[in-house]
Amino acid sequence: MSYFKTTKEADQLVAYFTDTDLCFECGCRIEGGVVRYDGYAEPGKIKGLFFHPACAALLGQRLICDGFPKRHQN
Repeated sequence: MSYFKTTKEADQLVAYFTDTDLCFECGCRIEGGVVRYDGYAEPGKIKGLFFHPACAALLGQRLICDGFPKRHQN
């Protein structure tokens, strides 16, 4: 994940899951700072997700809560 001051500054990839000014977590417009997460949508193809900073923090905490207890299982 990377923080950017604006969505325009964060717009560096070719493909995204949502519009560059929409938060993937809450679906609302992003007006200020933005967190972009890049992941593989399919082998060899990276797509980005955009989040409000607070939404990124919430999503990150949920991922930790879901994954941490099972981190040693395959």
